[in-house]
Amino acid sequence: MPLQMLLRSFLIATVSSNKFLLIPSLKLLSFFAKPGRSYLFNVDRNPVLHAILKKTLYNQFCAGETAQETKACCQSLKGLGFKGVILTYAKEIVFDHKTSASHLPGDQAKTGGVSSTHDSVIEEWRVGTLASVDLIGKGDILAIKTTGGGPAVGEAFNKGELPPQQMMDALDEVATRCKERGIKIIVDAESQHFQKGIARTTLELMRKFNREPEVVIYNTYQAYLKGTPKVLEQHLAEAEKDGFTLGLKVVRGAYMLSDDRTLIHDTKEDTDEAYNGIAQGALQQKLFDFGVSRPFPALNLLLASHNKESLISAQRLHTQRVTDGLPTVPVCFAQLHGMSDAVGFSLLRDESADGEKPAVFKCSTWGSMGECIGNLGTPILRSLTEASEESGVQFTRFIACVHSTASEERLLKLFPEQKKSGKLVISRGQTLQAVQDASVIILGVDPAQVEATLKQDGLAQALKGKLLISVAAGWARRSLESIISSAQGPSNREDKTWVIRTLPNVAAQVSQSLTAIEDPDPGTPEKHIETCNAIFSQIGKTVRIAPRLMAATTAVGGSTPAFWAIICDAFIDASVAVGIPRGIAQQMVYQSMRGSAEMLQSGFQPSELRDMGTSPEGCTIGGVMVMEEAGVRGALGKALRESVTLARLMGSEREDLHVNDTKENTGRL
Repeated sequence: MPLQMLLRSFLIATVSSNKFLLIPSLKLLSFFAKPGRSYLFNVDRNPVLHAILKKTLYNQFCAGETAQETKACCQSLKGLGFKGVILTYAKEIVFDHKTSASHLPGDQAKTGGVSSTHDSVIEEWRVGTLASVDLIGKGDILAIKTTGGGPAVGEAFNKGELPPQQMMDALDEVATRCKERGIKIIVDAESQHFQKGIARTTLELMRKFNREPEVVIYNTYQAYLKGTPKVLEQHLAEAEKDGFTLGLKVVRGAYMLSDDRTLIHDTKEDTDEAYNGIAQGALQQKLFDFGVSRPFPALNLLLASHNKESLISAQRLHTQRVTDGLPTVPVCFAQLHGMSDAVGFSLLRDESADGEKPAVFKCSTWGSMGECIGNLGTPILRSLTEASEESGVQFTRFIACVHSTASEERLLKLFPEQKKSGKLVISRGQTLQAVQDASVIILGVDPAQVEATLKQDGLAQALKGKLLISVAAGWARRSLESIISSAQGPSNREDKTWVIRTLPNVAAQVSQSLTAIEDPDPGTPEKHIETCNAIFSQIGKTVRIAPRLMAATTAVGGSTPAFWAIICDAFIDASVAVGIPRGIAQQMVYQSMRGSAEMLQSGFQPSELRDMGTSPEGCTIGGVMVMEEAGVRGALGKALRESVTLARLMGSEREDLHVNDTKENTGRL
């Protein structure tokens, strides 16, 4: 990665992960976006201000100010493996609920030139949007902000009405051009002040252009709004009644700083539940009563998010339903240009059994600085806020320390693009240099090598003021801190090495780990805790655990995958014994285990799940009784307790032995 790109990414990551920097930055962009600014604060006229913003925010999130710049950026994104680009012509009315003020960013605020028959702002929007169509090709997507048509359009939308006929004609022309060229259109969500009219207009476009299985028009639904389920239900009913395909783009939301807060869910968890519920319901063709008591209409799904868990789970549900021959809908994915590349690349690696990659798009904006700066100050950086809430931090460079050629080759095979771009550096025999260059260090050596590693000459000094995350089993935080501090000598808070102990499990290989994060030193900076959680949230779920419970967690989280494997193997062998081919038996047992796990995670208690499958004198209860007579519960319980006891004895928690540890290993009667 060129130094300029690295520094720019670092700057953006620093701002986005710190609310004390992020909020003022958003307000500053909003200030620049307002019309009528003097020469000093005009982003198009002041060359110094223009250059600063171009080299930082603009180049991070936008495709270009000219057609040439934009085409080059789109091609580079496709070259990274993305299916295509979503290109936006940056022009919209920004409405602030708190002040009831609205404006078009930069010099677009001009309202002159409107007559009874011709609106120059609508014409400018038409020309700019058609120019955007010419910058992309078949398979790409055009995103439009319909309030860019100006005050007359915004006034109609606020009343819930269709825009002036000139705007409807412009939309019809754009949609026709896109259909001819194999380009889809997303009608973006905007301020709720205008959204009712936008939704009505989009429905009219879908009625006309979405008459085939593949859609031309997508509408955008913001999951953070309490009223979205009702709106979506109404639109599904319209699609069923009128026989068109509903283009469903789902986002969490991008107007929290300007919309009426009472319209938005009270908690992030509520928003997550709404987003995932819509996505999973659409993929299973069961939303509200559609697909249950009434037919499910034709639908194409586009999931736009920076939340890895939401997108990966949706992709895997879609793949599983296709494999099982179950009904589902076409789905594609999108993230913003300059954000959450790790999420996009994770999706691209999640191929189906036939080698087909998910359709992942990168969404970018083009236009002059004055046109784009308002767009940066609203949906893009507000989506950046969403991403920072999801992960707390974004990393721009990774250094992998390896000991063998085999490990190096494996990393090269897994991450060729990251290695080529410079995002991944592979280091052999240069541990000290790697620690000196890093700000966050993950200690992932064999437990027997921990002490020798930390006592390398100069390593403790290189750790000063940094975050050390340990994944070494059996090593308590206080033991690690003792080794480091003895080598460092006296230090103040600024030089302190902050140690956080973690325990991921083997399921990290498929991003389904349950990582235990030990409660850190009470003085640990909150940013370090957020960083640790962000890292391990990428490979599954995390849970905070008290230090005294870490040994037990080693077994509960780390040993149980092996126990499940033995149980599955036993069921597979038994299935083969009764005549089922081994391959089919494996599929059946694995899916049964996965389905049971999802039911339990959805809220079913184990006893409820057991009772649902056992009927009087049935085959299941017969098998259950054999398990009870064989003492399966007691054997499994003792196996887990044995693992916990050994975890305590092998580590430094010997003084934390528990009354329910297995007596054979503690020497107690």
